[in-house]
Amino acid sequence: MAIANPFAGVEVFVAAIRAGSFTAAAAHLGVTKSAVAKAVTQLEGRLGVKLLHRTTRRLSLTPEGAAFFEQAEASLDQLRAAEDAARSRASTVRGVLRVDMPAAFGRRVAMPVLLDILKAHPGLRLAASFSDRIIDPVEEGMDLCLRFGELPDRIDIVARRLGSQRLVICASPGYLAAAGIPSDLDDLQHHSCILGSRPERPVSWRIVDDQGRARSIDPPATHLVSDGEAVIAMTLAGFGLCQMPQSLVRAHIDGGELTVVLPDRCLVESPISALWPATRIMLPRVRVVVDELVRRAEAGRL
Repeated sequence: MAIANPFAGVEVFVAAIRAGSFTAAAAHLGVTKSAVAKAVTQLEGRLGVKLLHRTTRRLSLTPEGAAFFEQAEASLDQLRAAEDAARSRASTVRGVLRVDMPAAFGRRVAMPVLLDILKAHPGLRLAASFSDRIIDPVEEGMDLCLRFGELPDRIDIVARRLGSQRLVICASPGYLAAAGIPSDLDDLQHHSCILGSRPERPVSWRIVDDQGRARSIDPPATHLVSDGEAVIAMTLAGFGLCQMPQSLVRAHIDGGELTVVLPDRCLVESPISALWPATRIMLPRVRVVVDELVRRAEAGRL
């Protein structure tokens, strides 16, 4: 069972005052501006006092807020000093790294990175899981999660965007020879489609419309599969169309095993991010993985 952190709002409040704005605090903490505002509002509700005057240009403390800030800042500094001292004795990359990844991306892209890191750090052990459902790293005790899609709006989770991947719709040449090549989005209604599920609910496809805007569509859910690797396998076997991040099917496309359809609609980019529970200092075993993922993403190798 997850244990709520009653001091998370205090840390956010202190960070907002030090930074001078919710926007600057959000950038420093690695969360969204709305998450910062929500945390401060919840803290005020819990304390039963107004801590801040908010305007479009600046933040200013109420008298109660000023008194609370002085004590809270000093207390947090003491806790951080104790935390730093403890972590300095365990700064090597070691221990068990609990990481959850989307099935296809994890096996094909992330695992080679993790194996390289394991070779470089013999004291590190891996506990990997592969799931296309949304995992809460705090509730499920994960050190790190890799995820496609939008970032969570929470103060207890830090996210680092690694990049983005184009979503493509594709099928095997054999399937297209038998069923025909769709020429527009309406044609999808007459095709077999292999959709992801989360959980037992079809995952919509993302396309661009006639105005070039990204939107979601719901093609026929002929097959519902919760594992990305299985989706690709079924598509290769000729069971229908699928939509996947381009990196996961690029080799099959280059090899002629899959064909992209409706390419003018396949222009939506899905972000890929690393998420981990918020702490003052990242665990060394998490930092080494995130840094390597960022390095490879910047080099175009994710």
